[in-house]
Amino acid sequence: MLFGLVTKRVLDERLAELSADVRRGQELQKEIEFEWARWFNKFRTLYAMLLKREKKLTDDAPGPTTDQADVSQDHPARAIRFPNSRRGF
Repeated sequence: MLFGLVTKRVLDERLAELSADVRRGQELQKEIEFEWARWFNKFRTLYAMLLKREKKLTDDAPGPTTDQADVSQDHPARAIRFPNSRRGF
């Protein structure tokens, strides 16, 4: 659209075109949000299963576990362990 005489018909067509663009963008955004939520739920479920498996293995393991491992005296910072210190869970 160049500068000059602009008719109401041209403006109405442009408005309809832009409105359709906005609607398509909103629909795409909803689809992306749905997909993201679905993938996040899959990973959350998988992570929960892995934590359960790890907990079961440590509960069933006889003898000392990795939390009670021998720690050298020259590295006292290694004595601090944070089990299950994963982000968000």
